[in-house]
Amino acid sequence: MAFHYVDRIYDYEPGKFIRGLKNVTRSESFFYWLPDGRRVLSPAAITEGLAQLGGWLKMVTTNFERRPVLLADERTDYGVPVEAGDQLDLFVEVLDFGDDVVVTRGRATVDGKDVVVGHCCRGYLLPLEDFSSPDQMRRAFHNLYKPEFKNVSRVGGKGVRLRPMAGRSSFESLRFVDGLLEHQPGRRVVGYKNFSSCEPYFATHFPNKPCVPGVLLLTFVGEVCQYLLKETIEAPLRSKALVPTFIQNVRFRKFVEPGDQAILKADVIEGDLSKDGSDVLVRAQIYANDNRVMQAEMGFRTMFAEAHAQKLAAQYDQDATVPQAVHVEGPRALEVS
Repeated sequence: MAFHYVDRIYDYEPGKFIRGLKNVTRSESFFYWLPDGRRVLSPAAITEGLAQLGGWLKMVTTNFERRPVLLADERTDYGVPVEAGDQLDLFVEVLDFGDDVVVTRGRATVDGKDVVVGHCCRGYLLPLEDFSSPDQMRRAFHNLYKPEFKNVSRVGGKGVRLRPMAGRSSFESLRFVDGLLEHQPGRRVVGYKNFSSCEPYFATHFPNKPCVPGVLLLTFVGEVCQYLLKETIEAPLRSKALVPTFIQNVRFRKFVEPGDQAILKADVIEGDLSKDGSDVLVRAQIYANDNRVMQAEMGFRTMFAEAHAQKLAAQYDQDATVPQAVHVEGPRALEVS
């Protein structure tokens, strides 16, 4: 399991402040269930995100010669719960920066609402080379720092977050998509997916340039297509599915990286989703940072479980005959001459 809780840094001033974000997505760890059925992120994990962001500020301030380890947290207040699909804005500022000890305070918000406020945190500065290669950490900071992200459109609170219910199978609740922005059953669905540094594939794809594998982008937009079958977002999908039959005209244009928030669009071009066994053609597009990063045409066939169960039952009734018993002789002993 990766332990990265800062996905993007978009503004900083050495020795003074730093701003970043943390994407929250359904496939990562440190969630727990509330009694009302919501699955929320542990506030301690959000505090870790602020601590990591403060760590980056201290490393860049000392030219990657030193890094802090936590000494004390005087007080941290928790606000509204954080769910999958949220995007956390993180801010850390320096109160005091000495030779050995640094004091900071931080704030994490979602759509302007406080979720974690840390009033006073103390860290002890140690040589960075005791923990990591300074050159490696410089490269990691270079990958995180995207100042142009300040002007990128974000989903914010516009979407409908998808909340899996406790006890449901992964197929019933679906796994990857974090929320829907538009839902026109049988015609068009627009969803969104957050990408967190915690997702395991970033460690090996690729170590010096983490990005989302193209096959996973196709998987994510394929999941969005399943919502074309739903009359309402809350309706279960147990009895219906779109079974993939082909993909064509796939084009990848840009990388999707940790910290990105992808908009996944699926439009039906041909086919009738109301009929079992119907062939359907979908135009799929993915956007990130206001740029189109992927497009494809995807073929599916509708499969309705109830219709197939009826076909199987009818076939069973037609072929249900009692076979005649067949006598099979056992092995004979070899005769020895």
